[in-house]
Amino acid sequence: MRRKRSGSVMNINKKQLFRLVKFIGQLKENRYPNCKSFSDEMRRTDIDGNINISCSAKTIQRDIKLLKEYFNAPIEFNTELNGFYLTNHGWNFNTPIYSEEELIASVLGAKLAEDIMPEPIKSEIRRAVDMQLTDNNPDFLDTATISTFIAASGVKVKIDPVVFGKLFKAWQHHKSVKMLYKGHEDEAEHERQIDPYIITYYNSSWYVKGYCHLRNAVRIFAIHRIKQIEILDKSFETPTDILKEPQKGEPFEFEEVKDIEVWCAPEIAGYVLERSEVYKQTYEMNEDGSLNLHIKSAPAKSIIKWILSEGGNARLIKPKELAEEIKMQAKKVILIHV
Repeated sequence: MRRKRSGSVMNINKKQLFRLVKFIGQLKENRYPNCKSFSDEMRRTDIDGNINISCSAKTIQRDIKLLKEYFNAPIEFNTELNGFYLTNHGWNFNTPIYSEEELIASVLGAKLAEDIMPEPIKSEIRRAVDMQLTDNNPDFLDTATISTFIAASGVKVKIDPVVFGKLFKAWQHHKSVKMLYKGHEDEAEHERQIDPYIITYYNSSWYVKGYCHLRNAVRIFAIHRIKQIEILDKSFETPTDILKEPQKGEPFEFEEVKDIEVWCAPEIAGYVLERSEVYKQTYEMNEDGSLNLHIKSAPAKSIIKWILSEGGNARLIKPKELAEEIKMQAKKVILIHV
């Protein structure tokens, strides 16, 4: 790849382009990468994918200098979060799709987004990919084949596209919103003013987590329960403690239990083994094909839901208190089915 600026010409090889795109992606996601953390990630990616992109922290430092001086990237360093960030998220690193594989990845990414994202963002993603296809050779893409790449999101609630569009814009530009919100337990609609810190997709539904000016505390709202919304001319800064939250993929702060042991029948041992490594769980195999699964920590609500869903193929050994709660929940199920 050759780039021109102010009469000069420079070459960017594929490995460097890969690093630049990945680094900018982390900046756009407010992940606050630094030279060491990003270098470590490139090394892990290299090991996992065997794509030869390992590099030193000094190389990343040179990449950042290139982005700032050659591409005018508004990159600054946050000492408290120990990482770099963009002072202007409207800045874009304009680069063409580099290869057939990357173009396919972009199209498939858009396909996944279409299956999960609500309108109007869903259509905007589709248009963005269509623009990429007009600038690149799409002859190798089989539309029929692409359509068979499916993400079954299981979304069961309807989200107003006007509401989601305004909320997304407010989150993007750090603007407060005023909204009419319908509570879960009654039909009444309440007016709330919130600062939308995080938009998250959890268990097939979309939520916004932010500061509620009525309750003077951080709250979580189901986006499908927002009936009307208005973007206010009031800016906010996302608190550093929110940015430091671990990316667990769960917006809710459920009660955690520790030192969990679950007996799993042979019928489910296979899929439990497949997931144990991902969640860093340990296990002991039994002679009959069953196993005892050991979990360091997990939300109590998730464990109860999982055990009950297995229909007798999973039994909680410890902690005993949680086992008693599962018994109570099971009795409720039996009583309403008598």
